[in-house]
Amino acid sequence: PNRGSCRGLTKDKTEKCHASNQYNLQLIKAGLQSFPTPTADQLQALTQRVATNNNFKASVTPAEAAKLAFLRAHIKHVIYIVKENRTYDQVLGDLEVGNGDPSLTEFPEVSTPNFHQLARDFVTLDNFYDTSEVSFDGWSWSTSARSPDVVEKEAPVNYSDRGLSYETEGTNRDINVGYGTLADRVKANPATPDDPDDLPGTANVAAPDSPEGENGTGYLWNAALRAHRTVRSYGFFVDLARYSPAPEYAQSKIQPLLDPASTKTQVAYPTSAVLGPYTDIYFRGFDNIFPDYYRFKEWEREFDSKFAKGGLPNLSLVRFMHDHTGDFGDAILGVNTPELQVADNDYAVGLLAEKIAHSAYKNNTLIFVIEDDSQNGGDHVDSHRSVAFVIGPYVRQKAIVSAPYTTLSLLRTIEEILGIGSLSLSDSSAKAMTDVFDTTLEPWTYTAIPSTMLYNTQLPLPDRKSTRLNS
Repeated sequence: PNRGSCRGLTKDKTEKCHASNQYNLQLIKAGLQSFPTPTADQLQALTQRVATNNNFKASVTPAEAAKLAFLRAHIKHVIYIVKENRTYDQVLGDLEVGNGDPSLTEFPEVSTPNFHQLARDFVTLDNFYDTSEVSFDGWSWSTSARSPDVVEKEAPVNYSDRGLSYETEGTNRDINVGYGTLADRVKANPATPDDPDDLPGTANVAAPDSPEGENGTGYLWNAALRAHRTVRSYGFFVDLARYSPAPEYAQSKIQPLLDPASTKTQVAYPTSAVLGPYTDIYFRGFDNIFPDYYRFKEWEREFDSKFAKGGLPNLSLVRFMHDHTGDFGDAILGVNTPELQVADNDYAVGLLAEKIAHSAYKNNTLIFVIEDDSQNGGDHVDSHRSVAFVIGPYVRQKAIVSAPYTTLSLLRTIEEILGIGSLSLSDSSAKAMTDVFDTTLEPWTYTAIPSTMLYNTQLPLPDRKSTRLNS
């Protein structure tokens, strides 16, 4: 538990706040243990004990296997939405059901009506934990079910402002390794160092290997492509350099265009050579000045123009990031406070759920929503407890599911449904989220609810009288 976390509850970011030792990385304890070397006779028994403790021997019950097989036969599309940095109590602590502490809630129902309603309509996951500590390792866990050695070593150094670059979303030493040549890199980012020998090629030092040992191909999309599933990416592994370039490269800034597709203006440069061909280049990546509402509108534009009548990818990766919050002085359209940015994020998720609910895909598509980490707020159970949602057909309705699920459980569930295999020992030994589902197809729908707070912005919202509003 980290009830005393003050990162979000106060604007005081002084040493007093930092010294509270309630932040995820500050809660990690170090230790040193020594053990006698086992004899050959002891080694086998100890090895088996470790395998049991690490859940390597976990098996799926016949009932669970049957439920997963049913879902695999009936679900053809998964939309995987990754958001940013919230604990359970920080958002859903005020929910009238489940294990919440409203005294720690910073973004209650007035800010997040969709998250509250989605939890009510489907399943309230009040015992879900992010496997990560912060975004540095969170994007590794959320996309590859592990955190490679280099990530574990770099994360605390980077987050303590002692150096090293942020390398877990496709850039190495701030160089976009999604492109293999200097010319392509400069086209994507004019600030690229003018040295063809500077990290040549597309190898990513932070990328995990595949289960078969192939270098750098251990991501969820790699597994989907190996299994001949179709993939589309919206905002995953996109270079952020040109959203806020250094002053000397100000002319290369990618402006916050609301409809870049209309002018064929590329706003996303992929940092993964594999994911690049499947990336929507008109979907803006991580940028706090830009509302998630218009990220949804770009997703919707492509959905309507390419997939409304068929061909929706088996795996869609969608980044709605505005619940991270920040850059309030530069944020556009008046979405310039933490409450408004979280409300904007909440509305974008609700709109996507509504779109699928009223589409031809409503009975064969599941939406999984997760935070990459929970570093930002306090929680009375555990600093890693976070919000997660599962939306769509065969999801239990109006249910509380308190099974101890994690990021790995969610990834294992997606893998089982799509039939793409596991990524590592971590997810292969995780328990799939079978308690969330029922094989009976109950009617379901969803209508997005804009927070009343958003009517103080310039976002184009429906008339107040035409939507059910939470006040």
